[in-house]
Amino acid sequence: MLKGIVQFYLSDKKYGYIRVSDTREEFFFSGRKLAFTPQKGEEVQFELKEDKQGLKAINIKLSTPSQ
Repeated sequence: MLKGIVQFYLSDKKYGYIRVSDTREEFFFSGRKLAFTPQKGEEVQFELKEDKQGLKAINIKLSTPSQ
């Protein structure tokens, strides 16, 4: 899984973007099926999937802090 930071999330439209920590690439994600409401600056883990519009983030989960 990749790690990234939520750049923004529009709760009324249910979508946002995640920036990959290592490469600084940004990927679209849909929040319609998430079990949590993403907040700007939260660290998440995710996978990528190719669709008609290109790569998008899927299977998004909050990262657990390192102990």
